[in-house]
Order: sequence, then structure tokens, then C-alpha cells
Amino acid sequence: MTKEELISAVRESGDAIINYRSAESNKLKYNTCTLDFDNAYIQTKQNRAKESEDTVLMFCWDVDAYRLLKASNVTSVVPLSSALKEGKNVR
Repeated sequence: MTKEELISAVRESGDAIINYRSAESNKLKYNTCTLDFDNAYIQTKQNRAKESEDTVLMFCWDVDAYRLLKASNVTSVVPLSSALKEGKNVR
């Protein structure tokens, strides 16, 4: 996935579950992220990370911090609303 494709997919989704392959362990992992930083809670968090040409800066709700995700390691972007709707029917 390219950086532009990742940004577009997350913007379309709003909050999203981003599945990616770890560069260190090569294991599949995920984060629940957003690109919408216009939120009072998110704005209280310090951000020291800087995007590069192949990374995207996101706020990840599950780790309560900003993260840089390398676009080429992303395997899928699942809208959080879709995942929550599916989970609603699981017993």
C-alpha cells in the first residue's frame, strides 16, 4: 500500500483498524487509529514523531499515543464502524 492509498482509506473510514506486519518481528499486528486530530482529547497528547516519505502519522486509540505507520507494511484498513457492527451480532 502506498502512503497516499493509506491516507485515503483512513480518511474514508474515519476511525479504522489498521492491520500491518511488524518490521521487527514480521508478525501481524493492528492498531485502532484516526487521522482526525481535531479532538480535545487527542490535542492533549504530545507528538514528537515526524512523518517521512513512507510513513503516516496517526493517533492510535488502543495505545493512547501518536504512531508512525509505514504504509508498505499495512495489509488492510477496516472501518471501525464496520467492525463494531459485525461484533454486535456475535454471541
